[in-house]
Amino acid sequence: MAKLGGATIVTALVCAAACAGPTPRSGVTSIEARIDGLTCPTCVPPLTSSLTRAYGKSTIDVDDDKDTATIRFGGNDRFSVADFRAAVERVRMHVVTIRLQACGKVEAANGSRWLTAGENRFLLRSGREVPVDQPLCLDGTLDSAATPPVLEVSAFARQGASGS
Repeated sequence: MAKLGGATIVTALVCAAACAGPTPRSGVTSIEARIDGLTCPTCVPPLTSSLTRAYGKSTIDVDDDKDTATIRFGGNDRFSVADFRAAVERVRMHVVTIRLQACGKVEAANGSRWLTAGENRFLLRSGREVPVDQPLCLDGTLDSAATPPVLEVSAFARQGASGS
């Protein structure tokens, strides 16, 4: 009987966790970078290998026709502008642009809006008002040369909102 009671308690805890709704995500979910120096099919394996060393738990796609490297972050892999640039430059290529998708919370401070996405913090620029103090997912172009990095927002949606 005690075994049945324990199983019932575990089932109740699992149901309570599931019924509470999803925990908002926080972090960079994917990037697509245009790469200078990605000129032919023989350039793909070295760049893929270098990115895999840095982001081994993520899905990596290098496309020499589009001159892009795409990472969909998984596991414990975390995006870092410096680490990503180093992985690309290790094979004598250069990052031209980065399109980034990230989820986190937007905060207002000193007249600016900031996205905190996991360990990353980006200054936001947008033609539309981005809501603050809500779990959001944003898509945009990252100016990684700026200090701090600036995310030019092209789209955003509240986490958990359907059809947004």
